[in-house]
Amino acid sequence: MERERESRLIKILSFIFDNFYLSITIGKVCQLKRGRVISKNEIEQNKGIYPVYSSQTENDGQLGKIDTFDFDGEFVTWTTDGAKAGTVFYRNGKFSITNVCGLIIPDINILKPKYLYYWLSINAKKYVKRDLANAKLMSNVVENIKIEIPSLQIQEKIVKVLDNFEAICKDLKIGIPAEETKRQQQYEYYQDAIFQYLDK
Repeated sequence: MERERESRLIKILSFIFDNFYLSITIGKVCQLKRGRVISKNEIEQNKGIYPVYSSQTENDGQLGKIDTFDFDGEFVTWTTDGAKAGTVFYRNGKFSITNVCGLIIPDINILKPKYLYYWLSINAKKYVKRDLANAKLMSNVVENIKIEIPSLQIQEKIVKVLDNFEAICKDLKIGIPAEETKRQQQYEYYQDAIFQYLDK
């Protein structure tokens, strides 16, 4: 439900701010990498401050922390295998990923990592292969996903609105139950009114 709202918001914001898109596959504007095998034993023996992210989705996907890192910067990671295949995360800083994670390094002159994160949060699950015993979303599939990319300025505006939207959703989840319900109903009423108007 929340991802569906974000998808509709992206479409609306793109229409409001600009109607120009670059339609291109992810592999043309991003470099894709895989993580490495990092065992719990390795984490235990090399404790440190740098997070190691795995395919799990709890605790932001963090498996533990070690004293070295493989990546430093702003990226998007995704779960490649298992029940949570296709789950994406925005990463910013120094970290490592295990072999059941993929890493996307966008060309920042064309595509903002946070915009890609929001876009994939909505769209990545559509490409997961579930006809296997173990669900998968592999690099060769991700690199061929077609994405519509507005200008960097428009991406920045969309990211700002979606960051605020995400913050509101989190606030609603931690509020007093009665007030939370009331605020959620108000939010949904006004949001639906906007979408109904735009659908005319």
